[in-house]
Amino acid sequence: LPIDWQMSSRHEHNGSCNGKHTKSSPKNRPFMSQIKRVSELHFNGIVTKRSGFTLIEMVVALVILMLSSQLILATTKTLTHTTQLTQMERQNINWHISMIELDRFLDDAQFISIEQANYEQQLTVAKDSKRRYTLTKTKKELVVSSTKNGYMPLFDGVSRLKMVYHEPFLELEARLSDGTAYQHECFLEAQHDTKNTD
Repeated sequence: LPIDWQMSSRHEHNGSCNGKHTKSSPKNRPFMSQIKRVSELHFNGIVTKRSGFTLIEMVVALVILMLSSQLILATTKTLTHTTQLTQMERQNINWHISMIELDRFLDDAQFISIEQANYEQQLTVAKDSKRRYTLTKTKKELVVSSTKNGYMPLFDGVSRLKMVYHEPFLELEARLSDGTAYQHECFLEAQHDTKNTD
């Protein structure tokens, strides 16, 4: 045989025995292309596996959400209750202050009459036997007014006012818009010289 043919056949035989074939078979080409593609995706920073929540993570998230909701609800109820108590305390303080002012105003006054005016009771008192003042409810407000258009507000938010005079005491009962009722009794002398004698 020629020398060139022997050398080439020998090289092919050695390569086949050593398993150093450079060319792959047609059957292995799709598998090799997939490996190459996956390596390229990982190299480019593309995540091929999808990430998701597990059942335990969902349960923990729901528990945290329920606890947070209950905490917010409890805080809201506490703030509402505190606000209501603060409003009631402020209302009580305003009522007592207004009654102190009324007692001071009626200190040197004399009772004349309690009449019905515009579906509301109206107390009329006199000072120095000349000046006359009225105590009544006007537009949900307890006020003292004079014949000369004087105006002194005492308490706001009154829906109904009831006054009863038992000499020498004047009893007041005020009911507010929220249903709260207040009572007060003050000293008020009667004007006896206005009565006619036989």
